Amino acid sequence: MAIHFGTGRSWDGISQHEYRRMAQDSRHQLAYRVHFAALGWADCQGHASFGPGKLAALLGKEDQPLSDQSATNAVIRAKRLDLVSPRSGAACLVVPPHLFQKRKGAPVPCRIHQDR
Repeated sequence: MAIHFGTGRSWDGISQHEYRRMAQDSRHQLAYRVHFAALGWADCQGHASFGPGKLAALLGKEDQPLSDQSATNAVIRAKRLDLVSPRSGAACLVVPPHLFQKRKGAPVPCRIHQDR
C-alpha cells in the first residue's frame, strides 16, 4: 500500500521511537502526550492499543500512573483538539488516515474496534 494523503499534499516521516519517548515526558500537556502516544504506538491502520491501565501508567509522572478517570479526561481533551479520532479511548487511540499512514506491518485485529 502506498502512502497517499491526497493530490498535491506532501508528507514526511516521523520516529515512532521518539514519539513514544515524548508521550512519557511529563513536561508536555496531557492532551498532546495522548497524541504522541497515538502516533508512537500506531499500527499500520492507525490504531494504538493499550492493555488495562497501560495508557494511565505511561501518562503518569514520577512512576505514579494517572487515575483511570484522568487518563480518560486526557483522551477527551485530545479528541476535542482533533489530535486523535473521536473513536479513541484509553484502550485504543486511533489516528485518522489524513494524519497518519504506515506501510510497515500486518493489520492486527483491534479488540476494541471490531470493524477493521
